[in-house]
Amino acid sequence: MVLCPEETLGKEDLRSLQLVRLKETLERVYHLVPFYKKSFDEANIHPENIKSLEDLEKLPFTKKQDLRDHYPYGLFAVPMDQIVRIHSSSGTTGKPTVVGYSAHDMDIWTEVVGRIFRMGGLTSRDILQNSTGYGLFTGGLGFHSAAERMKIAVIPSSTGFTSRQLLLLKDFGATAITGTPSFALHLAEVAKAEGYDIKKDFKLRTGFFGAEPASSGLKEEISRVWGIDYHEVYGLSEIIGPGVAGSCKHSDWLHISEDHFYPEIIDPLTCKTLPEGEKGELVITTITKHGLPIIRYRTGDITRLTRIPCKCGRTLARIESISGRSDDML
Repeated sequence: MVLCPEETLGKEDLRSLQLVRLKETLERVYHLVPFYKKSFDEANIHPENIKSLEDLEKLPFTKKQDLRDHYPYGLFAVPMDQIVRIHSSSGTTGKPTVVGYSAHDMDIWTEVVGRIFRMGGLTSRDILQNSTGYGLFTGGLGFHSAAERMKIAVIPSSTGFTSRQLLLLKDFGATAITGTPSFALHLAEVAKAEGYDIKKDFKLRTGFFGAEPASSGLKEEISRVWGIDYHEVYGLSEIIGPGVAGSCKHSDWLHISEDHFYPEIIDPLTCKTLPEGEKGELVITTITKHGLPIIRYRTGDITRLTRIPCKCGRTLARIESISGRSDDML
């Protein structure tokens, strides 16, 4: 069962939709964001020159440093009176990267996270313990807003306070949980130490985990010890936050909402676009966002991409779990 019809579009219908949205986005950033007008002009490429999705590779990349160089709001494409939410990175290595969302963007965000919740089988009958950090970090509020939109009861437990988390899990009867893989395993270890019977004292049946890498062994261990379905969630604040991609029950590969976020895989050394199936750096272009549209953003994450339809019925592209960083390859 899917949340949106776009998740099952045929190849040509999807490509047509992507191209229309891409062209609209390029026109918007060229006329509203001085940074993009300058970079497009310097590359001698203009929005009207983009006739196909393949033409996208003619455009220059956007990097994290570009957001820092235009701190805080220099890459926003709407005036501040249209921004309804602001998030940022921790900024531990310099100025933080700042992201802004219009009401339109918030609708997209709740939709794409909702798709992942639907992959995990969540309905309004579920209770979600959101053990992801709230605040400037996009994780907690990203999950929270989508769950509320789907009329799922949310326990905003945030991170830490392990014993209290376990108390809430048991007493409030959560059927689903979000968090990092390491915290999920830590919760299980503390539960055993405190005398809980994990299979009897808790009602969890599914979990949504991300924000850090996890081996297949770790995923299997979390699934086994809790007796739940493990769903991986991938996201970046620069693109939208959690919800860029997520795994269903039929595949470990993550469905990317490419009707909103167009993916490419490039060779991080040559910056050339690679054929489908080859491992390289993930590059994403947002094609529906208004507040902070991003063109060809170099994520630094190493993965592969396939457009082979999944057994679940979704036809959107899938990416493999992130296997490293391009920084390590350069």
